[in-house]
Amino acid sequence: MDYSNTIRKKLDQSIFDQLNRFPESPGVYIMKDETDKVLYIGKAINLRNRVRSYFSDSHEDRAHIPVMLQKLDHIDWIATNNETEALILEANLIRTHQPNYNVKLRDDSHFPYLKVTVNEPFPRLLVVRKVEKDGARYFGPYTDVRSMRRLAAFAKKIFRLRDCSKQLPLSKPVRPCINYSMKRCSGPCDGKVSQENYRNNVSDLIRFLSGKRNDLIRDLTQSMEKASEEYRFEDAAVLRDQIQLIKDASRLQQVDLKLADTDCDVFGIAEGDRTVSLAVLHFRDGLLISSRNYLFKRTTWEFSNTNHDNILLQFYQEQQDNPPPEILLPENGGFEQEILQNWFNQQFSSKTTILIPQKGTKKILVGMAEKNASLYMAQKAPVSAIDDIIDLQKVLCLPKIPEVIEAFDISNLGESFTVAGMVQFKDGMPNKSGYRRYKIKTVDGQNDFAMMMEVVSRRLCRLQEENKPFPDLLLIDGGPGQLSSALDAIKQFQNPPLVASLAKREEILYSPCVSEPIRLPPTHPARRLVERIRDEVHRYAITYHRKIRGKQFGRSILEDVEGIGKKSAQLLLKKFGSLERLKNASIEEIAEINGFSEAKARKLKDALSQREINRE
Repeated sequence: MDYSNTIRKKLDQSIFDQLNRFPESPGVYIMKDETDKVLYIGKAINLRNRVRSYFSDSHEDRAHIPVMLQKLDHIDWIATNNETEALILEANLIRTHQPNYNVKLRDDSHFPYLKVTVNEPFPRLLVVRKVEKDGARYFGPYTDVRSMRRLAAFAKKIFRLRDCSKQLPLSKPVRPCINYSMKRCSGPCDGKVSQENYRNNVSDLIRFLSGKRNDLIRDLTQSMEKASEEYRFEDAAVLRDQIQLIKDASRLQQVDLKLADTDCDVFGIAEGDRTVSLAVLHFRDGLLISSRNYLFKRTTWEFSNTNHDNILLQFYQEQQDNPPPEILLPENGGFEQEILQNWFNQQFSSKTTILIPQKGTKKILVGMAEKNASLYMAQKAPVSAIDDIIDLQKVLCLPKIPEVIEAFDISNLGESFTVAGMVQFKDGMPNKSGYRRYKIKTVDGQNDFAMMMEVVSRRLCRLQEENKPFPDLLLIDGGPGQLSSALDAIKQFQNPPLVASLAKREEILYSPCVSEPIRLPPTHPARRLVERIRDEVHRYAITYHRKIRGKQFGRSILEDVEGIGKKSAQLLLKKFGSLERLKNASIEEIAEINGFSEAKARKLKDALSQREINRE
């Protein structure tokens, strides 16, 4: 049975349209039913490709997937910076929501943490799978479990922490275990170390796990060099491995999304041509557990500072729970930090701090929220080519919508290799089957205006001969001069197309339908449309120009002589070495070449002589 065809028939077409706009970045996808209940949570290196695979595979070996897809109503996603973050986030979300179809992860397993029991008189370093609010310090999670365990063992050895489960201090000292003899424990059970000195070692451990390792690496490097100088190579090798473990620990913690003991909401905003996207990431106990996305039309929500603040207030007024201790906002988001702080102080009994991070980990989290806002906007409100051409009609005051636009560009190198390119856009999108290339035939010298006139005339004549409709709009690359040439070219035709031009550098639009040049802001959809068309025709024309120029440079001028082909030219150059020596050769010497008679040699000499006269 072809499950994929069955699924396609039963699922709404909007889901498949949604898949085409999924980001091609790492992240987590969340499948939900019509009641918004989570069905399945998964991770992907490429979100679009991974989710698409559900609808292209038959899944005959996994019968539960077609059943799940029958219940599917929509798919949410959260983008991450890399696959490791996606892996951690997937585990956290599954632990929170426990979806029915996450069969393999139902054991509620979690990546390990390092726990320092600072609430004990003589703290220990433990490996745990769950973060609890018990007063201890947690570091992680670590995705490379082997390196983490090696790191824990190394940390115990360096800081001489106890490994036992005794309730210290004991009422009566006991003989220390073998770890003390091996210098892997400072022996607090036998009173070999004071509580103050022991806790100093714990403080050093916490700084080590917090990332403050430069001093330690420097000291270990000096010890390694000293051991090497004293020919204690085994000791030097151990120290080398210890340094590498510290560097591995740094790498492992860099990919961690956890902020120890931190509850915060992180806001990100992305501004589009017609829409504004808002993303909110919720961190609880240092873990990213969920996200929310909102999309606003710019026609109903003007992108201003005041409305930024109002949106934030509305968000928390609608929430049942109090806001978290910290709210992180983007630096250039236009938020009034002081006003918002005062409002939160008055509105809620719990303390909430409004932060606009300038650097560090919290700044990275804001960037992640902005990335999610941008990707969400790209998925839910992709660039609308139809809306773009409607905007262009309004800007240029055209009498009709330019559904078919053809653009022209001239490409040359001085007076040589002059060509032109034409591209066609239908409904605002490139139609490559309508692209055309031209060699300039009637214009000598460098006259861009005449060249443009020739190309436009040839294009319209060809359409007229083939009884094909003219395009709605001709877009010319250039200023008023090129526009005037195009207008002269279309005078000979009945019901000619409309014409406009885009000047380079200034990015100014010219149209006979308006009296003044049109300057649009860089973000205006109409300007972006004509720039896309202009850049495409320029690329197309210059590619053709390079192709023609390459062929010409690889061709000998001897091939311009009647009766001399590529093979004959190669024989002549091989015999005489250069064109100059060929000119000085006698007819008899040329006739010695295979395939050349005296008559053909004389004809070649006459052609070369005539070429010299023409050059003079």
